[in-house]
Amino acid sequence: MAGLSVSLITEHGGHRVMVSTDGVHFETPPIEHLAFYIGLGALVAVNVVEPPVAVALTVGHLLIDFTRRPGLQALGEALDEA
Repeated sequence: MAGLSVSLITEHGGHRVMVSTDGVHFETPPIEHLAFYIGLGALVAVNVVEPPVAVALTVGHLLIDFTRRPGLQALGEALDEA
């Protein structure tokens, strides 16, 4: 019988949902980022933002998330301690 587990994790920055079943794990992007993507999609749907601009914003957002610059992370940690 398959067991399904859903949990909220905060290990990798942001609040993420972890779904696990039979040794397979799936982790969503941070919920904060999903809200950004959904909001951007809604703005495109009502023609407030043009689709190419939305694609550029999404790609930029993803690239910033994937780079995880250590210098900026250290600065953030230092500010948290202050």
